Amino acid sequence: MDQSIGSASGHFKRSSHTVVSFTSDEGEVRYPANLTWTCIGCANSCRDLPGRKRNILLVPSDTKRISSATKLTAQEFSLSSPGTVPYDRKMKKHKGKCIFLQGSRCSIYRARPLICRFYPFSLRSLSDGTLEVGFDPSCSGIGKGPSRGEKLFHDLVTLARKELGS
Repeated sequence: MDQSIGSASGHFKRSSHTVVSFTSDEGEVRYPANLTWTCIGCANSCRDLPGRKRNILLVPSDTKRISSATKLTAQEFSLSSPGTVPYDRKMKKHKGKCIFLQGSRCSIYRARPLICRFYPFSLRSLSDGTLEVGFDPSCSGIGKGPSRGEKLFHDLVTLARKELGS
């Protein structure tokens, strides 16, 4: 996999946690050890915040899935986003919020974009082919909930492979 997932807000950082790894079909995957996280439903990943502009980037499979679920054309809910491979479009926003955010709930949750499925995690390919999982330290759910381990990160790599067709 030579593409990266995540970092739509531009605030993803390499983990300061101890890093552990496992081997997948893609090779070595490094991820933060003993990281606790749970989604607290704040919807901060779906909107701009002071000092942070959120860009919800879309891969082609996202656009197709959202169009199918909403019966909207890509142009009705997204804008072209050249130069952001593997992404080719970005979600439209209204008053700094994703157009599909209703209150603190996603109205297209089952069809939500890959970048939203990943949040607060990111995945990037290092020069040696190793995949590295990072996370957004500004996510309010980091440090809360259960410890996240190999299964979650394996599932994220599998999802990325499926969505990116690699």
